[in-house]
Amino acid sequence: MKRTLRPFLLASCCFALSANAQISIGPADMPDPGDTVRFRNGTTTVDMDNTGPDFTWDFSGLVPGAEGADTAVTVGSTPFLYQFFFNNALLYPENKADLAMRGADMGVQAVQINDVFNYFKSNSAGYRDVGFGANINGLPTSVQRTPVDWIYRFPMDFGNTDSSASHFEISVPTLGFYGQDQVRRNEVDGWGTLILPADTFQVLRVKSRLQRTDTVYIDQFGLGFALPEPETIEYKWLAQGMDEPVLQVTSVAGVNSLVRFYYHPEDISTGMESPAPKEVLRAWPNPAGNTLHIEGMPQGGLDLVSADGRTVRSLLQGVSTRISVDVHDLAPGLYLLRTRQGGAAQRVVIAH
Repeated sequence: MKRTLRPFLLASCCFALSANAQISIGPADMPDPGDTVRFRNGTTTVDMDNTGPDFTWDFSGLVPGAEGADTAVTVGSTPFLYQFFFNNALLYPENKADLAMRGADMGVQAVQINDVFNYFKSNSAGYRDVGFGANINGLPTSVQRTPVDWIYRFPMDFGNTDSSASHFEISVPTLGFYGQDQVRRNEVDGWGTLILPADTFQVLRVKSRLQRTDTVYIDQFGLGFALPEPETIEYKWLAQGMDEPVLQVTSVAGVNSLVRFYYHPEDISTGMESPAPKEVLRAWPNPAGNTLHIEGMPQGGLDLVSADGRTVRSLLQGVSTRISVDVHDLAPGLYLLRTRQGGAAQRVVIAH
């Protein structure tokens, strides 16, 4: 990731992102070689049709599951035999890649594709999948997408739509031919606030409809056939500087088959050597309506800070470490609940 500080956890002097401000996504928000994005897998039954302008998506109930990571590497660091199409700007300018990432193994009928590296091109025009390298039925092979798959076109703003058609084909040892045609249709159908279990982001949401057809030709029988795949829809929430979607839900044939999300919880310090559970700072409900409840008030007190760095509430510990704060008069948006001793912080959203 390009950010060294986590979103919405900055000191007030750097906390300049305006609440409820529509963002734009561009090449600076995509991965560069050396970037690693960690994520967790999960499940959700949230209705994906809920979206729009200045929208709040509440996925705080996601349960972190298996952990994974994507690491972007230079094209030159990938296996040499995979680089034939992807490191040659003179012969293959459209497929000259800027980075690569490990991909998932695939298989269809008698075709087995392993040890996959996906190659990507990123510049001011957009972010493209230009092809992949893999062992295909045991033979190292480079496979161009011609034309390439435009994952995003830049700059990306709410209301944008675009489409692209891509294709690849492979000569498969001991079999014949395998190919795939894909049509991608993108729509930026929402912007606003995304609430995850440990983080809150300002995002654009992109809905990508993918229609794919596999083609297999078997030399031995002189027979070829097409295999249409069920429609895949990718719902992606993109935040500035985060390299990859901070939340992605993939639906196949109308069923949410994969959920992955950014998850980086922080340890909240209260300045005590051995804090009891009741001394852990906790604020609820989040998002809050008219009243915000806080438990674990530190002795030094708390400040509630708006997105533009203003302290809108100064809170002191009383007889109890649990207090209720009237926030009905505060503008809806993102706020930082910051301790005065130790600098620990927590994001809260006010949504009347």
